[in-house]
Amino acid sequence: MTATAIFVSFRGRGFLLLCGLSALAMVGIVSMYNYPGLISTNVTRIRLESYVQYVHHTIHGEDVRAYCSQDSFSKSFVDSAEQRYRGIKASTDKPIFLAANVYNSEAVLPNMVTQLLALADVLGHDRVFVSIYENGSTDRTKEILRRFNETLNEMGIRHSIIAENTTKPAHLHRIEYLARLRNRALEPFHSTGLKFSQVVFMNDVYFCLSDLLELVFQSHAQGAHLTCAEDYDFYNGGPGFYDTWVARDIRGEKFKKEMHKISDDDITMVAQMRDRPFQVQCCWNGIAVIDSKVFAGDKGLRFRRSAKGECSASECSLMCNDMWHKGFNRMVMVPRVKLTYDLKVRNLLRQPLYFPGDAPFSDPKVEKISFRPGPKKVLCNPLNGVDSHHPDGPDEYVNL
Repeated sequence: MTATAIFVSFRGRGFLLLCGLSALAMVGIVSMYNYPGLISTNVTRIRLESYVQYVHHTIHGEDVRAYCSQDSFSKSFVDSAEQRYRGIKASTDKPIFLAANVYNSEAVLPNMVTQLLALADVLGHDRVFVSIYENGSTDRTKEILRRFNETLNEMGIRHSIIAENTTKPAHLHRIEYLARLRNRALEPFHSTGLKFSQVVFMNDVYFCLSDLLELVFQSHAQGAHLTCAEDYDFYNGGPGFYDTWVARDIRGEKFKKEMHKISDDDITMVAQMRDRPFQVQCCWNGIAVIDSKVFAGDKGLRFRRSAKGECSASECSLMCNDMWHKGFNRMVMVPRVKLTYDLKVRNLLRQPLYFPGDAPFSDPKVEKISFRPGPKKVLCNPLNGVDSHHPDGPDEYVNL
């Protein structure tokens, strides 16, 4: 294994703080996220401005900051955000561990890193830890990460960014390889000696600061062990639910592609149509917020491949099943947070037919989920071939 670049920084306390309003203005969302009680007030912004301009114009070739611009949302968010999200900082003094695996991700990274910088500014630079593991990219992903590393250093944000030139060994099963990559992104969770409140795992999706805040907020509000967004792609001319391979409803069944017919479970559908959180057996869906106790200690869970004789499911599906076995069974999907892998799908999702009418997230009182017992069996779509990218075996139900 030859590393082309390794950028690691475990910064202590005593950080320089970024001026929140100035930083958020530079990511194009100042009028949305004017939280007087949340953001810091000291000044160091030149480096951030330089980096944001670099990733959005030099790398991406266009300014994707409009993805999170205020005209996509209702004014209600400005009035409710301060009250709604203030409790995130008060709920714990432990930082959030932000983890991502990236590969040839130059299209989504400009938006991702911009929103992560905004999140750090809102919660406090000492309240986040960024861990990104990249391997084998052939585009400008490494270049973006190198500059991101420099920016995080200057802003005093603790982080581990590792970029390597590796590819999957021919003999290694794809799920085993993906599990190893996810565990590499988790390594600083175990090695830094820090205690974290939650782990936020991000795929290569487009998201906004409000999406991250709402998922973390719902995780606390529901007392959930796993909290996920919903992710979408194109399907029959409209948005279709994407992660049907991993996500399972509370009956252990696959979700359907159709947004408005996503499950045959009545309670799930009532919540889905009202854009309210609902209980699931498993989810991942672009961003997953996980209780840190799931991974803590020598006996904490790790991503893995199926054992001999076990259905060859995704490493994320197996993580869900292992969590159930360990008693971490409060799992939630948040349909208000809709993520995409493509800007065209994002624009489609912002149409009134698909986007929540009260968006974003203005209800004054959180509706608590009444958690039900989980299923005894869950549907598995096996990925048997060593290099398969799509399920290639007959479905089977496995005991939970």
